[in-house]
Amino acid sequence: MRAETQSNIDKIRRSLDLLGQRMDLTTAKHRLEEFNARVEDPDLWNDPEKAQKLMRDRQVLLDKIGTYDAIKSGLEDNIGLIELGEEEGDSAIVAEAEAALSALVETAAAKELEALLNGEADANDSFLEINAGAGGTESCDWASMLARMYVRWAEKQGYEVDLQSGLLWRRGGGLNPPFIKSQGIMPMAG
Repeated sequence: MRAETQSNIDKIRRSLDLLGQRMDLTTAKHRLEEFNARVEDPDLWNDPEKAQKLMRDRQVLLDKIGTYDAIKSGLEDNIGLIELGEEEGDSAIVAEAEAALSALVETAAAKELEALLNGEADANDSFLEINAGAGGTESCDWASMLARMYVRWAEKQGYEVDLQSGLLWRRGGGLNPPFIKSQGIMPMAG
C-alpha cells in the first residue's frame, strides 16, 4: 500500500474517531432507541412544539449515525478493494479504490469540521442585521448586496429565511436595514 493511501486511511480514521466522540457513539444507538420509543407515544402530538423538537433531535441523531456509518463502511470497502487488487495484481481496482479514498478524505474532513462547529447553541436560529453606515448610496447598495448574498447562501444551505424587517433592495439609494431570521439545523449528513 502506498504511503499516500495509508496517510488518507489514517486521516479518515482520525475523522471517524472525532465524529464518534462528538456524537458520543457509545450511547448514540441507545438514545436513538429512546427517541423511537418516545415517537411511538400516542400523546406526543398533544404538545406540537415538544413533538417537533423531539422529531428534529431524532433526525439530527439519525443523520449523525448515518454519516458515521457511511464513512466507516466506505473506508472498510475501499481498504478491502485495495487489498484484493494488490493480491490479484489488478492496478485498475487499486487506483479506483485509492481515488475513492481520496474523495472520502474530503468528505470526512468536511463532516469533521461540521462536528467541531456543532455546539450546544449552534442549532438555534440566527438573526442578522446589516447596517449601511456612512457612505451614501454606494454604502446602501453594498449593504443590500451583502444582505442578498447572505440570504441566498442560507437558502442554498437549506435554511428557512425570513425577512423580519427592512428591505433587501430599494432603488434610488437608501436602504432600510434588513433584519433577517435564519432557521434550520446545521446539517451533519449533508
